[in-house]
Amino acid sequence: MTNLSKYLTTSEFKCKCCGALPPDLYAEEGLEDIYATFFGAFDDIREMFGKAIPINSGYRCVKHNAAVGGEPLSVHTFGLALDMDCKNAAEVEWLAECVERTHDELRMGKYKQAGTFIHCDMGYYIWPRASKKWRSGVRWEG
Repeated sequence: MTNLSKYLTTSEFKCKCCGALPPDLYAEEGLEDIYATFFGAFDDIREMFGKAIPINSGYRCVKHNAAVGGEPLSVHTFGLALDMDCKNAAEVEWLAECVERTHDELRMGKYKQAGTFIHCDMGYYIWPRASKKWRSGVRWEG
């Protein structure tokens, strides 16, 4: 099991249907800066959260993204999103607070009804932007 960062493994991040990783994850020099920044943010969140955070979804190929009902231009298809599972609504709130305190620039969705998880992404690094919502610090609940 290869680690992408202190707390994130390749097996957690890769596409669940085909095992692929983002095609540009590794540059000739090593890990691309944008991915290092994203994975480092996850490590900071995990440190504050204080225990393991199961990853429901990281990178998704286009086929898998469509199969799970993701938006056609989901940030997951760029490898810059994580869905982090929680045990209950209280844990969702604590994890959201950890995101706010450590990396308030991340886009974040809190989901307490249809599953309990937090979606975080760095879609604001993707150009051109597919939506005005792809700004840093955007929040939503689902």
